[in-house]
Amino acid sequence: MSCANNILSKFLSITDVGIIILDEKLNILLWNSFVANVTGICNEAAMGKGIYEILPSLNKNYFRKSIDIVLNNGHKMFFSAALHRKLISDHRELNTKIGRVEIADKSFIMLELIDVTNQFVRVKQLKKYIKELYLLNKELKEKEKIIKKMAYYDDLTGVANRTLFYKLAGKLLSNAKRNNSILGVMFVDVDNFKNINDTYGHKTGDHVLTEVAHMLKKCTRKSDVVCRFGGDEFLVLLSDLKDYDNFEIIASRILNEKNKILGCDGEKIDLSISMGASFYPNDGDNINDLIEKADKAMYRIKNTRKSAK
Repeated sequence: MSCANNILSKFLSITDVGIIILDEKLNILLWNSFVANVTGICNEAAMGKGIYEILPSLNKNYFRKSIDIVLNNGHKMFFSAALHRKLISDHRELNTKIGRVEIADKSFIMLELIDVTNQFVRVKQLKKYIKELYLLNKELKEKEKIIKKMAYYDDLTGVANRTLFYKLAGKLLSNAKRNNSILGVMFVDVDNFKNINDTYGHKTGDHVLTEVAHMLKKCTRKSDVVCRFGGDEFLVLLSDLKDYDNFEIIASRILNEKNKILGCDGEKIDLSISMGASFYPNDGDNINDLIEKADKAMYRIKNTRKSAK
């Protein structure tokens, strides 16, 4: 071996790229240390042998055609580790480049093997990390929904609580002022609720409150806001009323529903409610004034009913 060949051989033995050189008959002329390490086949066992004999995994129709194209036309070919798994090695991910080299009117084939195993490991780790982030984000969003529901909705009835009521009331009142429309506030109270609790128990009382909330949701519009204000008291925001007759329509729906009998644990209860209403702009220009006047209107109706008995 000449000095130049000896130097070249040493350089090829320490490179991080696998080099295989074949003659025109596809016999192995060079098999560097990198290739020996990734294949487990030593230089002595490979030299002079046919490439398909030493690496039967390459003996595939598409690979043989690619070698013929490189040898006959000089085109370079590339096989990615992502698309061609275990082409060279079962345990290393290798990109494979194939090119032709012309020396002294002779053609040689050079295979370059680039180890991308670490890149595959990092990509796999990244995918795992992204999946974990996705699941964590999904879990956080679900918890956020639960927390939001706890913050803004009544646990028992599922309708808005005071916090959400005031939050939405402020926005709807601002819209009414801007659009010169009517905003209604309805105050609803369950008659004799204490007697229901004392007679039938708190479980039945809770059932009654849930049914009242359901009834109010059913009888009002989708744009209206039903709120459990506290105890057996409910508030309804009637948004964007065109005229006061709109309230009469909604009120009549509730009145037609309120006398229906509720069944709970076999008990039958005649449900009776009282309600009063106030309106922006006639009855006030802030929510607390509107609530107070709707409350007073409700008690006037309740007291009138008691006096009539």
